Amino acid sequence: MLKRSGRNMMFNAKALKKMLKYAALALLLMLTVAFLLLSLLPAPALYPQYQQSGAYFAADGSLLSLRLAADQRYRLKVPLSDIAPSMQQATLLYEDRRFYQHPGVDLPAIGRAFWQSVLKGGRRQGASTLSMQLARLRFALDTSHFAGKLQQLLLALYLEWHYSKEEILEAYFNYAPYGGNIEGVAAASLIYFGKEAKDLTVQQALALSVIPQNPNLRSPLTKKGEQQLELARQRLLSLWLQHYPQQQVSAARLALPLTFLHRTDLPFAAAHFINQLQAQGELQGRFYTSLQADTQQAMQHQLSRYLRRNSDKGFNNASALLIKRSTMQIIGWLGSADFNDVAIAGQVDGVTAPRSPGSALKPFVYALALQQGLIHPLSLVNDLPRRFGSFNPENFDRQFAGPVSATEALINSRNLPAVQLQAGLTAPDFYQWLASAGVPLPHSAEYYGLALVLGGMELSMQQLVQLYAMLGNGGNWQALQWLADSEPQPAKPALTPEAAFLTLDMLRQHPKPQSVLLQQLTDTAPVAWKTGTSYAFRDAWAIALRGDYVLAVWLGNFDGSSNPNLIGRSAAGPLLFELLALLPQQADTETALFTPAADLNLKKVALCSRSGDLPNKYCPHTREGWFIPGVSPIRMSDVHRAVPVYKATGLRACQHQPPQTELKVYEFWPSDIASAFSQAGIVLSTAPRYQQACSGVPMLSVQPPQIRSPQPSLIYQLGQTAQQRQIALQASFDGAVTKAHWFIDNRYLGAVTPGETLFWLGEAGTFQLRVVDDLGGVASISLQLRDSL
Repeated sequence: MLKRSGRNMMFNAKALKKMLKYAALALLLMLTVAFLLLSLLPAPALYPQYQQSGAYFAADGSLLSLRLAADQRYRLKVPLSDIAPSMQQATLLYEDRRFYQHPGVDLPAIGRAFWQSVLKGGRRQGASTLSMQLARLRFALDTSHFAGKLQQLLLALYLEWHYSKEEILEAYFNYAPYGGNIEGVAAASLIYFGKEAKDLTVQQALALSVIPQNPNLRSPLTKKGEQQLELARQRLLSLWLQHYPQQQVSAARLALPLTFLHRTDLPFAAAHFINQLQAQGELQGRFYTSLQADTQQAMQHQLSRYLRRNSDKGFNNASALLIKRSTMQIIGWLGSADFNDVAIAGQVDGVTAPRSPGSALKPFVYALALQQGLIHPLSLVNDLPRRFGSFNPENFDRQFAGPVSATEALINSRNLPAVQLQAGLTAPDFYQWLASAGVPLPHSAEYYGLALVLGGMELSMQQLVQLYAMLGNGGNWQALQWLADSEPQPAKPALTPEAAFLTLDMLRQHPKPQSVLLQQLTDTAPVAWKTGTSYAFRDAWAIALRGDYVLAVWLGNFDGSSNPNLIGRSAAGPLLFELLALLPQQADTETALFTPAADLNLKKVALCSRSGDLPNKYCPHTREGWFIPGVSPIRMSDVHRAVPVYKATGLRACQHQPPQTELKVYEFWPSDIASAFSQAGIVLSTAPRYQQACSGVPMLSVQPPQIRSPQPSLIYQLGQTAQQRQIALQASFDGAVTKAHWFIDNRYLGAVTPGETLFWLGEAGTFQLRVVDDLGGVASISLQLRDSL
């Protein structure tokens, strides 16, 4: 009986082997046929609809943020060459040691697994190659049943036919699951260890290599998963030391437990900056930005400290933008004081939010005025009350300085001179120029009027910085650059290089704010800077150029609420210089910024300190000033004149008659400027009155009169009442004039003294208005008046 039983067992074993042999042959034949058929098909795409996370890096390569892919997974593609060799070796050792020998399917391994798991009933063994795992992941197969497993085998052969081993291994690393919603070794390396896959240590590589085999059980995202992962890693470590005995010297170190980071540990730096980058369509893959992580962090800390120190003033939010002028690359971007602070609407981006710039736009009106030959830096401009139709601008301090140089008017941010200069701009005017520089102006020029230069519109900090960078870049406008390796955009000329340099040099003379915190900055590199305060104290601005940097800061509230402490110079200015102090010194660049290029059409000459014109022989003091030859309105100064004075009486003589008379120098200002000095409380040393009437002595006007009102370019509408029909007649006269006479056509209207206004009851029609002074000077304009309907 036993003999028969033995024979039956031998027979069954032989039959089983025979059956297995035929089954294997049948499977091999079927796979071969299927493989031949699949090989005739075109190569399948390895990454169809492969959705990546957005990985944003600073200029030094540090991770700023890793954002979820569109399908809410962390997934990042990486080339095989950027995966640490130890990661590749450990994965092959653990998952597929014969990867480079088999054609995608390891038949001996399948046979062993079938024999061990099915026939002998032992522990289940896997036989999937990396190619088979890639097929399952790439084609989203369900391999829990026979048909799915067979499909996996065929597709593994299909992939192997069309792709190299290196391409398949690379694709596996980009698809492999590493726990939770983390896929691909690149994302896993960044999340778990805060580093790129190429920088993984052997210890870290061993840990990651065992996760894909059971990503749910071995996920380090949970405490239990981390324990299971450590057990699997230790098993692989033993295997690793057998195959790589040279590592025995560090076996103890490799066996040490690992520390894993988690998704909540991912950096979330420069959130506003990255949000804006994503808004431009930069959503998937790696982005190596121009942002400097250390500078960004230092700016954030300094801004926070500044707000804490000044919390008693109601300062709780600020924004800042720092760029490198020569490349237009963004270095630091602070959209708000705290992205996560709901109380200040921290997720609003103050760098891109449109706000009123206040006086921060004034430098560009001066630049255009320089370019169009209206002024040079030392030209006198009038800071006096003046109406422009229905517009009645005032200065911030509600005071008026009288005649001041253009440079003083700009750095002291006087409103009246800026408005007057804007009114004089042509081809282009200020509205046209802003539009050409990319500033959004949703309304017509008439809507903004002359309030444009005072901040009567909105633009973003981003746009404002581009305008200021232009002053240091020879008048050329360029777009901002976000990525470290991006090519600079073509430059668009917006100002002449001469006008840009002169404006920059004027802003350089702006005194820095003095405070205890900033005393150490008073003797550092030159800075060209300007401030701005919007209407009703809603926005405080400060913008600066220093060396190769352009920096802008803003303080305010995103809800537009007012705060009387939000003043550009006192609120934003100190913060500006605290942030500038964080930047490295660039002696050569800082000097070059304020040194004109040799090919610029600029000259520096001695100018009369009082008038800003070329000094005549009587001008007592001069100072050097820039002008643009052939453009700037330079003329010989005639303000200082020598007149004969009787020695005995001190009164003026009609002629010089030595030794009874002597020549003394006095200032003869045009009547409107003399009146301006008087209104500003400045006492002038004027020539004494004549001792007697001068007869037979020719008296000539040195400066012809200039009609200030009415303006020839306007058509005046006459009202119904006598008061509404009055036309104010005003003119500026030579300083020696004592009386002038007004005429309409050939009709005499009346006489005035310099500085006096004559009112005429107007009538509809076109007239020739004329004024004649008592020194023979004449001025006339054509005047149009209409009755209102």
